[in-house]
Amino acid sequence: MSKKRFSKSQVFFLNPRTCGIHKSGGTRYKVDEHGARSAQVDNELLEQVEAFVGGKNPPGMATIPIAKGAPSLLVPRYFDRRWDKPFEDLKALKKFDDITIGELIDQGVLAVRGGHGSPGNDQRVGDVPYVKVSDIRNLRINVNPTNMVPLKLAKKFWRSENSGLKAWDVVTPNRASSNIGEFAVILPGEERVLLTKEMFVFRVIAGKQEGWDAFYLLWSLCLKAVRMQWQRVTLMQTNREDVGDRYREIRLPRPKSKTWAYNASLAFRNHFETLATSMTTFQQAIHTDGYSYIASVLPDTAPKNAGGQNDDETKTEA
Repeated sequence: MSKKRFSKSQVFFLNPRTCGIHKSGGTRYKVDEHGARSAQVDNELLEQVEAFVGGKNPPGMATIPIAKGAPSLLVPRYFDRRWDKPFEDLKALKKFDDITIGELIDQGVLAVRGGHGSPGNDQRVGDVPYVKVSDIRNLRINVNPTNMVPLKLAKKFWRSENSGLKAWDVVTPNRASSNIGEFAVILPGEERVLLTKEMFVFRVIAGKQEGWDAFYLLWSLCLKAVRMQWQRVTLMQTNREDVGDRYREIRLPRPKSKTWAYNASLAFRNHFETLATSMTTFQQAIHTDGYSYIASVLPDTAPKNAGGQNDDETKTEA
């Protein structure tokens, strides 16, 4: 290989996804689309090194300048733009413009906050659901009846009489979980929860005339091409995944118009508004039938809007 390829002012990053072994130490073999193993060892690390030494640029390779003003974050995965290609393809196909989460926050369209805190395992002896990063599943928060804290302790972590959450807030883990980028929506009546501190809570606070509301936000965050971007910005910190402030770089489709945004996210609106109505009816019925239920059936025994959500604020604009 020519020495000209090397430079003191550059760093070359390779981005192999396999190295020939499983985390258990066993040999990893390539598989076909049906999951059947072949006899060929799956070792992208070796393949990419051999390609690089042979003068080729392997897939995902990045060349980063080292000079004044160069990025201080030097992690190969962060510079692997293969994670962004699906979004670029979708953008070209659907012909929309994009906007980053950071820009939406700076423009006042989105507000973001962290979770509340993480009580000890021995303190989970109450009736307020404690939601961990692993409880964000299938666009919902999972209430685990074994993770409940006393109201007095919840208020200590809330630093208030209520959680500060509102119906239609959208939450995701921000570290310590492979669920980063997996979002859940808080339905009316679910505000009375304690979120682990390793969470982001997103809330649409402006931009309705442009098409921004909770349903459009959730729709855009659920696009596969958007979700894949999180794989690039989520890095390992010691032994935990961490997204830092790099979440601000995630690009979303900018609404072409209010009507376009409404139609694009209509299925999400219909599903979650129907679910919210059904859940309210269900819980009101079982709350007065004289029986006691586990938290995953009836998680909130406080008065409606205990989380500080006003009825008018739960309404969405068409």
